[in-house]
Amino acid sequence: SRLLAEAVMMALAHLLPGGSLAGPTSFDLLVVGGGSAGLTAAKFAARFGKSVALIERERLGGDCTWTGCVPSKTLLASAERAHALRTAAEFGVAQPATVSVDMAAVKARIGRTIGQIYDADDSPEALRALGIETVSGAATLVDARRVSVSSGGGGTATVYEATKGVVLATGARPRPLDIRGIASVPHLTYEGIFSL
Repeated sequence: SRLLAEAVMMALAHLLPGGSLAGPTSFDLLVVGGGSAGLTAAKFAARFGKSVALIERERLGGDCTWTGCVPSKTLLASAERAHALRTAAEFGVAQPATVSVDMAAVKARIGRTIGQIYDADDSPEALRALGIETVSGAATLVDARRVSVSSGGGGTATVYEATKGVVLATGARPRPLDIRGIASVPHLTYEGIFSL
């Protein structure tokens, strides 16, 4: 009966203003994936006055913000400072007796940097200020112009319509290493390394 109700709602959605039984679901552009590529596409379209819904099932910002570019570049910046201090004498600069790295402080800085970038550029509030609607849930293409979004928990899916197009920017996942025995030893990917 739940499946029948969902099918009826999906079938009727296109007959109603805005294409939905609850709230606006018709946009110029639908972007599936809230990582670097999806954020760029959504912001670009919004700058040209297009209505945009950005659909993300996990967390906005994607790998770049949370497990890739931002944390790795922040870590590298700390390493560069330590290296510069350790090699300062080569440039005629008095070198301290010892240079130590406080990894807890480095990790805290990484967290602060991620938070600052997320708040300023990737958060629903920042995107809303640009005119971008964010939708949380798993997306399924219905056809070339419609995307069904399920928020999980057994609730009904909402169908969103794009009058101009759909951008699929679904991101990346670490590829399992094809090394005999790797599954039997602890190992990390970029998704887990910065949570140590």
